[in-house]
Amino acid sequence: MYVHNLGACSMSTKEDELIEANDGNPVDRLQLIKVAHTNKTTGQIQDPVIKGVVDLVEAEIVSQSQPLSDDGDSTGASTNLSLLQINEMAVPKRKGGRLVGMARRASSYPASSSQALYADPMILEELHDKDERIGALEEQNTTILSENATIRSENATILAGLASQKKFNTEIMQKLDRLMSRVHLSFFWLF
Repeated sequence: MYVHNLGACSMSTKEDELIEANDGNPVDRLQLIKVAHTNKTTGQIQDPVIKGVVDLVEAEIVSQSQPLSDDGDSTGASTNLSLLQINEMAVPKRKGGRLVGMARRASSYPASSSQALYADPMILEELHDKDERIGALEEQNTTILSENATIRSENATILAGLASQKKFNTEIMQKLDRLMSRVHLSFFWLF
């Protein structure tokens, strides 16, 4: 069990408060975890597991935010990680199990009186992007299957032509064999 300092406030409510305090701009999951697990009197994260995760993610952010070139000219290097990249580091995608430091969103298990489901805009955007990619891949697959059918048809035509040519060549060889055997016999009769 992870130690948090939210009291009766849910993780979702705290996130909404942070967004409001941030002039309506979304906050990353790392900031949310730090606020939720920092002791208000000591200013320290009490849970060693959460502290380890926060320290690890902060170190990763620092290392990934470093300019790519060491020649002093880092104008082309990006030093800002996106909100999505930071969220992925703070709460990596997992097949199962509980996420360290993050409770389920209150909206992910609505009360029986409320049947409205929460739709996270980032997840909806990811789903939309994946739907577009799936559509493009399906279209590409249809094109490839059509091209393969055309190639198979062309190959069948070529094979039929080769079989016909082979039959014709065999007939010519048989006629030449008969002709040569007659010429050979005629040649012996002359001598």
